[in-house]
Formats: sequence, C-alpha cells, structure tokens
Amino acid sequence: MKNRRFFWQIFPAALFIIVLSISATSWYGTRMIQSFHYHEMEEDIKDRALLLRPHINMLLQGKQSFLQDFCRQTGRAAATRITVVARDGRVLADSNENPEQMDNHGARPEIQTAFTGKVGASLRFSKTLSQNMLYVAIPLKPDSPHDSVLRLSVSGATLDAVLSVIRTKLFYGIVFIAFLAAGLSYYLARRISRPLEKMRQGAERLANGNTEQPIIIQDTAVPREMTELSHSLNNMAEQLNGRIKIISQQRNELEAVFSSMTDGVLAIAPDHTIIRVNQAAAEILCIDHSSVQGMLFEGVIRNRGLQQFLDNSLASRETMTKDLILMENAREMSLRVHAHPLYDDENSRLGSLVVLHNLTRITLLENIRQEFVANVSHELKTPITAIRGYVETLLDGAIDDRDAATQFLQIIQRQGMQLDAIVDDLLTLARIEDSSEKQQMDLQPEAIEAILESAIQTCLVGAKQKNITINMECVPDTLQALVNCAMLEQAIINLLTNAVSYSPENSTITLSARNHNDSPTDICISVQDQGPGIEKKHQERIFERFYRCDKARSRKQGGTGLGLAIVKHIADSHGGTVELKSEPGQGASFSLILPGSKR
Repeated sequence: MKNRRFFWQIFPAALFIIVLSISATSWYGTRMIQSFHYHEMEEDIKDRALLLRPHINMLLQGKQSFLQDFCRQTGRAAATRITVVARDGRVLADSNENPEQMDNHGARPEIQTAFTGKVGASLRFSKTLSQNMLYVAIPLKPDSPHDSVLRLSVSGATLDAVLSVIRTKLFYGIVFIAFLAAGLSYYLARRISRPLEKMRQGAERLANGNTEQPIIIQDTAVPREMTELSHSLNNMAEQLNGRIKIISQQRNELEAVFSSMTDGVLAIAPDHTIIRVNQAAAEILCIDHSSVQGMLFEGVIRNRGLQQFLDNSLASRETMTKDLILMENAREMSLRVHAHPLYDDENSRLGSLVVLHNLTRITLLENIRQEFVANVSHELKTPITAIRGYVETLLDGAIDDRDAATQFLQIIQRQGMQLDAIVDDLLTLARIEDSSEKQQMDLQPEAIEAILESAIQTCLVGAKQKNITINMECVPDTLQALVNCAMLEQAIINLLTNAVSYSPENSTITLSARNHNDSPTDICISVQDQGPGIEKKHQERIFERFYRCDKARSRKQGGTGLGLAIVKHIADSHGGTVELKSEPGQGASFSLILPGSKR
C-alpha cells in the first residue's frame, strides 16, 4: 500500500468516523421511533379489539347472520379491518372482503398466537391490499381460546410515510452535519499536520546538509510532543552541524596531506576498483586522478607486473614490498611499491593501501655518483700512475742519466699540474654549488664588454699557438647584467679554452654578446668555433662532470673534463641557462643566457 501524507490519513478517517457515527445514530433512532409507533398502534388496536369482543360474541351466539354487516359497518367507521376467524381457520366475517372467497387464516402467525390464549401481533405485507398491515388478534373467549379469534388490522402506509419524511430530514441533516464535520476535520487535520510538515521540510533540509536553518513552530496550540520533537530536531541539527564542521576540517586536513605527498598513494577495494588516488600517483601512472575513482585498476594501470602485485596484495593479509620498472615516455621509471592491508573498525577488510616510491631520480643520482667516483678515480689515477712510473724509473737508475732524468721530471711536472688543475676545478665546482645553495652569490651590475675582453686576454696565448683568431662582438656595447664578475669571466674562459682546444689551426672563434631574441631583457653570450662539432647522442650529457665525447682525444688536449660542468653551474647560480647547438663537421656554438640589467 502506498504511503499517504499524514493529512490525508487523518482527514478522511475523521470524516468517515463522524459520518458513520451520525448515520448509525440516525438509523438506530429511526428504528426506535418505528418500533415505538408500531407498539403504540398495536396497543391501540388491542384496545379496539377488546371493545368489540363482547359485541362479536353476542352476534355469534344469537344473530350470526348480522355478523358480516356489523364488521363491515364498524370497520369502515373505525378505518379498521375486522376479521373473525373460526377455530378451523375459516373466515366467518371480514369488513373488507367476502369471507367465502378468502383463504384459510389458520396459518397466520397472529391467529396461531391468539389460539394459545395470548394477544398475537404481526406486521407484514398484505397481498390482498398490496400494502403493509399491522395485525392484532385476540381470542373471542378467553376461557376457550381455541374456539374463535377476533383480528383487527390497520394500514401501515401512514406510519411509513411519516417515517419516510423523518428519514429524508435525517438524510439532509446528515449531509449538512457531514459538510460541517468535513470543515472541522479539515481544520483540525491541517492544524495537526502543518507542524509535522514543517518538521518534515526541516528534516529534508537537514538531510541535504542545510543545518543552519532551524525549525520554528510559532503556533502555541501545537501539542507539547510536537514542540519537543521540533526542539529535538534543532538540537540534532546543531550537533550534526558541529560534527560536520569537525569532519570537514579533518577531511580537508587529510586531503591536504594526501595531495601534498610526494609519494604516490593508491587505495583499492577488494573488487579491484580504485577508491582513491593522489596527484603524485596519478602522475606516476599517467592517469587522471579525478576520473578513475570507482574504475577497475586493470582498465587504468597498463603495467602487467604492477597489476599482478595489486592482485596479490588484495589476497594477502601481510605488508608486501616489490621493486618494479615502468616505462614512461620511452624511459624507464624505477618504483618501490609497498602494499598494506586496509581494515575498518570492525576488522573487516576494506582493500589495500599502495604506496609508490619513485626511485628514478635516486637511481639516476646514484648512477651519476658512481660514475662520478669512477671518473674522478680514473682521472686522478692516470697522472698518479704516470708520476709513480717515472719516479720508479728514476729510482731504478735513470736519475744518473741527466737527459732522461730531465725528461722524466718534466713529465712528472706536467702530470702534477694536471692533478692540480683537476683539484682546482673540483674545488671551484664545490664553491659554486655551495654559494648557489646558500644564495650567497654576490651579483652586481657589470658591463659585459669588459668581461669579454678580459676573458679573451686570458685565452689569447693559447689561441696564438694555433694561430686562431678570436673575434668579439658586443651589440650594444652598453650591455649590463647582474653577475659575479669573476665567475662569469671564468665561464667564458672555459668556453673559449674548450673552443681553442677543439678548433683546427688557422681557424676563427667568435665571442658575441647581444640581447636574446626570445626575451629582449635577457643577454645571450655565445662562443662559436669551427671545430669537429658534437653528435646528438653526446649533447644531452656534455655538461656532466668528466663526460668526454672522445676520451682519448680529450686527454690529449689536456682538459680536466670539468670545464663545461663549471660553466653550467655558473649559469645556474646566475639564474640563467647554457645551450648548445652543433652539427658534426660544422663546429659548435655554446650560448650562456643571463638575466639582463639596463642602465
């Protein structure tokens, strides 16, 4: 059965009970009136019969031939039907009909009662007269009731007409009272249901999260229970509002922590659906964290190894750890994955919490560290080995040969200078990195042209040995930048030294400074040589420490392998960048881009 509103449960029920009560009372009253009138008529007819009984008995004893005329005349005068019935049920006389044509009345209920010596009465429909009749019969001889019976009857049409009028008036009265009761029931039902409707609306607002608007019932005639219920709902709303604020605050705090975590966090349910994923995990897995919630992780995560790990973590009740390799943009990404089972307060399994540690950078740094240690060891071991070898040769007797000793000592001197250069460059790198990290680099507005000229003067001796020309271009000649003069000069010297080392004899190196094309406020310092150029596969690593494109040739040139790394760190410490453009056989162009400062 469909639930109806409280108003429509009260109003029809109250109206139905009122109408039913009025109808039942009217029916009962009508029946009582009818019974009372019929009883009065019965008593009246009985009295008439008792008055006629002596005359009927006298005619039966002496002048029975006059009995029919007496009954007809008396019945017409009294508007009463008079019937005399013998002991065998034959009609001896009747005021309305011919006795000889009438049926035997011995079976009539009032006649049978009268034969027992009592007064018999019956109300029934008369087929002869086609109307309701009230029959009353008494024995003509009380001492011999079985002898004969006198029956009187009157029409019930008059009483029926009176009762019909009474019923009609009662019907209209019931209709009027029903309308009046309907109005009163409607008023009472609305009066009861209106506060409930307000409380229902307030409960709906509460369910929708609006806990700020209280339920106010101003009707003083409202029952106390409803008023107390509204107060209880308002108190509940206040408590819920406070708890919601606390939960929202805690949720925001957890969301902030969850979103700010650098490690990826992934929560999965036992049915393999994704419960939550933070931004870090979305970036690692290359997915959209806002749209994958509720999706199966098999349809989101493409790596088969990670899928198998997640599947095993849901089947296990222990913490699991595994190292995986994922491919990201054609590059390998190292992950260390931890999976912890999730349980609720009732110790029911909710799924697994998976933490993704991206070890790619750590692995890369470790590889760089290992390679750096290996390179430093190799670079230091080469001159040290040479020094030890020549010293041992000298100790073995070569020191007595002056020419050989002089040659060996010169080699030892060059190797020592190489060691000194490597140590100086390492110290320079450490000093630059330390100043950059502590932001202690002293930057002052300096004229770029003066720095370029100073760097050229430093490199001019080496360039003349190979008959290399260094051209300088500074447009405009008023260029300025916030720089550390000594550091910037060192970077330019390193670029020029590198260009001189790899340029052929009788070639030209161009050192230029100008405003950058993409950002006019920046300054671009370029060193263009005519050397062999650098292949693409080396260009990404050319600024790493001790990285050499051609190790044999680089050592022959006498470099430490740290010059370009120093350039890159000096550029970073100035807030700038260093770029390389080169094609094999077409030389190389190194550009140092610095933030500018105009007068």
